[in-house]
Amino acid sequence: MALLTTDHHTDHHSDIHVRLGQLERRNQLLEAEIERLRVYKDYAYTDALTEIPNRRFYYERLLQEIARARRSSSPLTLALVDLDRFKQINDDVGHRGGDQVLKFFSQFIRVNLRQEDIVCRIGGDEFSIILPDTNVDNAAAFFEIRSKLNQVEISIDRRSSRRLSFSCGLAVFRSEYLPEDLIEEADHSLYSAKAGGRNRVVSARTAPSPVSQSVH
Repeated sequence: MALLTTDHHTDHHSDIHVRLGQLERRNQLLEAEIERLRVYKDYAYTDALTEIPNRRFYYERLLQEIARARRSSSPLTLALVDLDRFKQINDDVGHRGGDQVLKFFSQFIRVNLRQEDIVCRIGGDEFSIILPDTNVDNAAAFFEIRSKLNQVEISIDRRSSRRLSFSCGLAVFRSEYLPEDLIEEADHSLYSAKAGGRNRVVSARTAPSPVSQSVH
């Protein structure tokens, strides 16, 4: 009887090892699937050229930050940024050179941001920066990094050197705003910055009509 009991226990332990092996294999497959989905999600929310978040991520994150600002009554500023005369850059150095400029500029913005700020490429040479817990005056002061950019001369394909500048439109969130209102106000400010001569920061006045003022 003792021998039978030992065999039974041996079979039982063997069965446990088999099951543990199966569970371990399933866990490995599950982890691989989770990683695949994470990579896919990262890809879906990342601009392939500049490797910063894209338009889809921008709009979803903006909705989240607006909801948070509304709940906590904390300030929130949206900035829309355009590289100045980017079409001319493309014409001068070609699309490959233009891509290099976009990559450089996106990283320039990113390294100058705070950790909580979000920069996204939303199309062409247009970028959005979401600045949580930031009023419009502090946002305008931040974008005086224009002067730092103006002093940088970048090499394009080792053939051409160029200095860059950008125009920026700012809008601060107000409790009565829909997301579209904030975007429209920032877009109007950006248009005013470009119409006013480029290489400047313009913020929307806190007035019912979308009148803008230059911030120096």
